[in-house]
Amino acid sequence: MSLADRLRAQMRWRGIKSQNQLSRLSGVPQSSIHRLLVRGDSYDASWRTLERLAQALNTTASWLGAGHVPHAPASSPGVNRPALGYAAELSALMTRLPESACRQILSLVRMLAEGAGKPPAPGKNAEPRAIPQTDAGPPSQHA
Repeated sequence: MSLADRLRAQMRWRGIKSQNQLSRLSGVPQSSIHRLLVRGDSYDASWRTLERLAQALNTTASWLGAGHVPHAPASSPGVNRPALGYAAELSALMTRLPESACRQILSLVRMLAEGAGKPPAPGKNAEPRAIPQTDAGPPSQHA
């Protein structure tokens, strides 16, 4: 199995649908991810790049880069694998937001989850509700 094969397999396993999504999660430029997927073992990625990708993919740089440590993710019953990639991306994005914005996002996700798959109640407007605004102003970048 080549580096490109291992990278694709981990992206699939984690529910990461695109090179751009992996780039956002790992901090590795999309162009570097593209080179890894196209050139595979003929592209010499830095160890730091492999570490960042491995962390985003929940594996080791050693396995991702050379296949040294076998990685057989355990199957968890009831876990929606594609949702794992979204959860990781949301988590990475939320670290940059203030606490108040994180609470709003959590409320919105709870509201969506509670109403998922349910038709609108009779007599209720099917239009989505607006998210309440706070006086916190625009989200700031917290390090």
